[in-house]
Amino acid sequence: MSLLSSNSGVSHLLSLPGELLFEVLKYLDAKHILRCRLVCKDLRDAIKDSVQLQYKVELEAEGLVDGVGCPLPVVERYELLLERRRRWRYLDWSQVTAIPTPALCQAYELVDGVFASSMSTGLGASRHLSLTRLPTASEPAQITEREDLGVHIRDFAIDPSQDLVALVVDDDAEDDSDQNHICVHLRTASENKPHPGAAKKELNAPIPFQVGTSFIQIVDDVIGVFFWVHGPGLIIWNWRTGRIVVQCLEFDLPTSTYDFGFLSNRAYMVTVAHGQGYIEIYTFNADEDATPQTQSPPLAGRRPPVRIATLLLPPVKAGKNLQRFATHSGPFVGRPTPGRPFETSPDCRLHVMELGYGDHLERFSLFVRNRHLLSYIPPDLGFGGTHTPVTMDWDEWGPDNTRFMSIIARFQWLRYVHGERVVLPPVPGASSSLLLTLDFNVHLKRMDDPLPLGDGDETVMSGEDPLSSNIFLKPVVSKLPFVIRARMQPPVEQEYSGYMIDQDHLVGMRSGDHPGTVALDVYTF
Repeated sequence: MSLLSSNSGVSHLLSLPGELLFEVLKYLDAKHILRCRLVCKDLRDAIKDSVQLQYKVELEAEGLVDGVGCPLPVVERYELLLERRRRWRYLDWSQVTAIPTPALCQAYELVDGVFASSMSTGLGASRHLSLTRLPTASEPAQITEREDLGVHIRDFAIDPSQDLVALVVDDDAEDDSDQNHICVHLRTASENKPHPGAAKKELNAPIPFQVGTSFIQIVDDVIGVFFWVHGPGLIIWNWRTGRIVVQCLEFDLPTSTYDFGFLSNRAYMVTVAHGQGYIEIYTFNADEDATPQTQSPPLAGRRPPVRIATLLLPPVKAGKNLQRFATHSGPFVGRPTPGRPFETSPDCRLHVMELGYGDHLERFSLFVRNRHLLSYIPPDLGFGGTHTPVTMDWDEWGPDNTRFMSIIARFQWLRYVHGERVVLPPVPGASSSLLLTLDFNVHLKRMDDPLPLGDGDETVMSGEDPLSSNIFLKPVVSKLPFVIRARMQPPVEQEYSGYMIDQDHLVGMRSGDHPGTVALDVYTF
């Protein structure tokens, strides 16, 4: 029987000295602490009087987790947490820092407070990499230039928490052989040396066609490269062991696969622009080799990823099929940074999808939480077993778990989403000094927020919001709540082409002082 399952249980609990009562309650997670506050006034007061319990509740509410190795006492961390909430709600940054970059970005990243870019040469490949640790309230920006990486790269990814840079080598510039392949070099960000945590300094995978465009993602111990030419392809490695753990080429992916995104280091989704469009969710085993055990027939003997679910988008009218289905979310960070008071929770993650329908590509945005997509994966699913995929119509999954809306403006720069917060690009025709964010980390029923909703320049969007369009068979209903926040800024000399965001910064992207260069205005919170 639960200690709180009867009045006598509550009486026994409240009869404990305050110190012992805290020792019991501190083992509860934030949701159960909130439930305890509803039991009676005495428990509510006991929890309210404990800074440690309040800190745990507010961390959960903010989509954060406690940091590792932070020397600050809980009281100071709690004060910092509330100050952080205030600054983001009012878009009240503490400082603005202008940072130039060496040239037009060929590829770029913003991960865990580090902006990285490779210099465009106009020939499609670069040997250069710049790493800028963005300023904090107490530390200035730190810039590291790698003038010559030793290889030409077409793309890269970083995880500063693991001191990892993954460089996608341009095989046209580096390899004269006729065989097509993907090669990824694993380097340290700090010294540009082979990464000591990798069994191999290079990851290689043969492919049946030449790569056109590609992008790369790092999630803890895995690296994925998604690419296109005549068809899509997906390669995932366990970068620590060097093994290929997913190898999907040509017909291994659904027809009209458009984009790819990790859900965790053992699950991913692909978006499919076919008919009304749909999302497919997969899991995989990162501890086994997915490469063929035999070459007769080709690619036989592999362990394919397990398809978990197919989520259908709203039905469309004849001739209005989905043509574009891009998806984007914030980067993954493998390890917490020692000394930080708190980190973004892995459970607080949002996917922003751009949809284009019909011949004229009428555009819409779809927002869905990562944890909802992960919820389709059975917790007891083992690798090597069998699983029957589920197919969910839009009305079964979409209205309660997404927000579907007409697109406001096109994103020119990625990394515009972090956690469940999105920074919108400048709106065409609007004042360039208007800054807009969307926050999907909303607790509408909460009555005791130390900083209540509605105090700032914000609009709470909740309830049904039917979207009517000549694209769909019927109005599209979606209910996922969010808050729109706005701030008018003093006009800047040059308009921003877009914004990026991470845990502590907004970054305005604008043209630099010299032709072909880019400058960053870093707003630190």
